Amino acid sequence: MKSRLVVIAIAGVTLVGLNTVFQSPVSDGVLSKSATVLAATSPLLPATGLPAGVDPVLLKRQIQAFQGILNQNLQQSFEQPFGLMQDIKGIYLSRYGVAFHMEVNLVPLRVQSMFDYRPYTEEELQRTRSAKVARIQQLKLRVSEILLANAQELSAVPLEQQVAVVVHLFNMPSERIDGLPSQVVIEISRKAIVEAKSTAGSVEDFRKQVAISEL
Repeated sequence: MKSRLVVIAIAGVTLVGLNTVFQSPVSDGVLSKSATVLAATSPLLPATGLPAGVDPVLLKRQIQAFQGILNQNLQQSFEQPFGLMQDIKGIYLSRYGVAFHMEVNLVPLRVQSMFDYRPYTEEELQRTRSAKVARIQQLKLRVSEILLANAQELSAVPLEQQVAVVVHLFNMPSERIDGLPSQVVIEISRKAIVEAKSTAGSVEDFRKQVAISEL
């Protein structure tokens, strides 16, 4: 299947993606605030709807490359069982920046089948919950490290714009999910990434600049 450029206008925001449809987060919390601010600071080119100076061909290529970086690194960061429910997809929002979204099952439950009808025990459910809590923290740290290590891969994104990774967390209805988030958003400005990379600061200092929200 060939990749194709997809451009969608939603609520005045141009989305550039790769064979995917992305729900514009302009009405959701942190992303909406950033989009509002950048609307006044990033002049758009009438023909493409993109900020002046953004090369759509280069941007598309970099989004695709960074999708692969996230896919590979996250798959290698967690011991099995770990489930990446879909390939990671990147979207460019002209008044915000670039966002990568995915759905993961951080710790899948034992698979019930025709050969194993046993119901889940409370011990099983609590063990899975505890493992997911730990992996959510690991996910935040790992994504921050990936952003810092691969800043050069997103040079087509304007410095004043944001880079976000949106993780939807898959849970079975039978799981003990009270208090667990259903999504985690990790974001930082591209300028902050570049500055951290150029000054060779510590990963810990960089993590302090990353905004993380849970829902």
